[in-house]
Amino acid sequence: MSPHLVVIGTGYAGLLAALRAARIARGRLTVTLVGASDQLVERVRLHEQAASGRSVAHPIAALLAGTAVRFVHARALEVAPGRLVTDAGVIQFDRAIVCTGGSVDLDLVPGAREHAFAIDGDRMARLFGEARRIAECGGRLAVCGGGLTGVEIATELAEAVPGLRVELVSASEIVPALSHKAREHARAALRRLGVTVREGVRVTAVAADHLDTAAGPIAFDLCAWAAGFRAMPLLAGLGLPMAADGRVIVDSHLYARPDLLVAGDAAAFATPGGWLAAGCKTAMPMAAHAADTAVAEMTGGQMDAFSFGDPGYCVSLGRRDGIVQFVDAAGQPRERILKGRVAAWIKERVCRYTVFALRAEQRRLMAYRWQHGAVRPLVAVEAVR
Repeated sequence: MSPHLVVIGTGYAGLLAALRAARIARGRLTVTLVGASDQLVERVRLHEQAASGRSVAHPIAALLAGTAVRFVHARALEVAPGRLVTDAGVIQFDRAIVCTGGSVDLDLVPGAREHAFAIDGDRMARLFGEARRIAECGGRLAVCGGGLTGVEIATELAEAVPGLRVELVSASEIVPALSHKAREHARAALRRLGVTVREGVRVTAVAADHLDTAAGPIAFDLCAWAAGFRAMPLLAGLGLPMAADGRVIVDSHLYARPDLLVAGDAAAFATPGGWLAAGCKTAMPMAAHAADTAVAEMTGGQMDAFSFGDPGYCVSLGRRDGIVQFVDAAGQPRERILKGRVAAWIKERVCRYTVFALRAEQRRLMAYRWQHGAVRPLVAVEAVR
């Protein structure tokens, strides 16, 4: 009986890991993908769905068609040594790759879970409908969180829904990961679209019709929550070392324990500059590397340490504007950017590439590649195996 590799999670990382493992294993092991959702939601396009109502999901069955990957539509409940407990039964495995990802943190302040729309895949079409409804009478949308996601949501909705009054509330300056020049362009785009920006204003609670902040209440008719991050809790009770946001700390090969690799937004990969940032641009390289590592170990091949070279950031500011932020070798933003329609065009190509890469692995047309670099984990988290 061939060794069994189980991949948990049907986001970008989980799908890429399963497809790649099946492709390079060439029948030498069995690959099973397990996920609670039978759809891949394009998270890099959630702001577009919020502004248009158009679905950004793809059936898992279509993305696995013609491959050796077996799909089990089930919710993972527990990862015990050598076995995965799901709501559809127990699955035995020799190695597992956990790619369960994360989401915005609705428990960051009281009331957010009850009164705000999380910027996640299952509620974006409803957010669009509600935004259009309140815009008919000049309604107010409060977007909480001044990071990349919050800025993209605010600009997309302000552009797409005439009459909607949008207010962006950020505990710090907006898009802090970007350079001064990029932030200034983002501020200019927000002003052009009529978005009120409140920087340095921390939300302490969310009520049914207003935000509580240190600067006083901010009224709204609709609230979108794009602040904070929390990894999914599947691995929380295993006694594994974890970062403060719930990500599991992994070693240089992305192992968390001898039978378990973790990739994507569920993994905390420590570097001299801090944890490797969560997001699609890191999740897919980690997933590809985890698949390579698992297949190599299970079939007697050579395993290499994970490395990553940061390609920078692409940010949408509506459909006709954007920012491409270049970074240095250490991943720090440079005062070199592209902006406007050229940047928006590049961002669209980056979004298209994510699904193209999955289909290329599915059809054995091309192996997913990423920019390698000198990123490596700290010595303190090495050698969990």
